[in-house]
Order: sequence, then structure tokens, then C-alpha cells
Amino acid sequence: MLTRPGSAPGSGWMRDVSERLACGPADTRPVPRRFWLLWIAYMAIVFVTLQVVQRRAMPSYDIRSYESSTHIAGVPLYASGPAPIAIVAIGGHPRGVIALGGIAFGVIAVGGVAVGGLAIGGVSFGFLALGGLAIGWRALGGGAIGYRAFGGLAIGGYAYAGNGIAFGYHEAGGRQKEKLFG
Repeated sequence: MLTRPGSAPGSGWMRDVSERLACGPADTRPVPRRFWLLWIAYMAIVFVTLQVVQRRAMPSYDIRSYESSTHIAGVPLYASGPAPIAIVAIGGHPRGVIALGGIAFGVIAVGGVAVGGLAIGGVSFGFLALGGLAIGWRALGGGAIGYRAFGGLAIGGYAYAGNGIAFGYHEAGGRQKEKLFG
């Protein structure tokens, strides 16, 4: 990466974001106990009543598979079901150009576990990964691991963490920052 003499390394907009996040919250007053009591009561009611209501309202049914009659290069345009393979695949374990489901594999993958070029999900692996745990060349998430990583815990070549922890080989930006191997 090229830098001018006298200027800080790294992209300026990332440093600005990191500095704004590192200054801490504007409001430091403690949250009242009454709020926490109401919140815990609300969550208990939601979890208890949701279980009872869902048993009656959600009938058990088998997931039906569907595959469109339109094919492109021998691959269906759309498919849904437990393990569909198509250009646009929606289901439990979809594989396709656009895959939406539980464990998704595709160029654009969205799901609980997503693997692909653009991966969005709880655990994401890809060229551009966004998720709770994001692993990829460019990773954004709570835990981000990649060449350029941005998140609460960022590990990579260029790591930016705001208020979090950043471990970077070339550069690290965050409240607690460490330069790896150097």
C-alpha cells in the first residue's frame, strides 16, 4: 500500500470510523433496574407463550420439493426443498448461484452457515463474508478473520475493530490493538 511521507498508513475513512467508535458511548448513565425487571419479565412471557402458541398454530408437515421446468445449461432456474441444486436454490442445504437456506453454498449464499463469494450468515466463509463469525478475504462481523477484517474482534492483515480488539499483520486499528509478528 502506498502512503505519502508524513501521513498515517491505512485508509483514512477506516481510521475515522475507528477513532469515532473508540471514543466510547455518549451516554454513560446506568440503565434503571426497573427496565431490566420489565425486560426479563417480557422475555419470559414471550418464550413461555410462544412455545404454547406455536404447538397449536404450526402444523407439522413435510417440506415439498419443487424444481422449475426452465433449465439454463442443464441446471434448473429455481428449486426449493431439503437439498435443492439450481441457479436460485432455497431450502435446508441449498447449492446454486444464489443459495438461501440453513447451510448455503453458492456465489451469493445467505443462511445460518454460508459459503460463497458473497456469504451472509451466522458463520460465513467467502471472498466477502458478513456474519457473526466471518472468515474471508474481506470479513465484516462480530469476529472477523481475513486479509481486511472489520469487527469487534478483528484478525488479519489490516484489522479494524473500533472499540474492540484488533490483531493486524500490517496494521491494526481499535481500542486495543496489536501488531502481529513485528
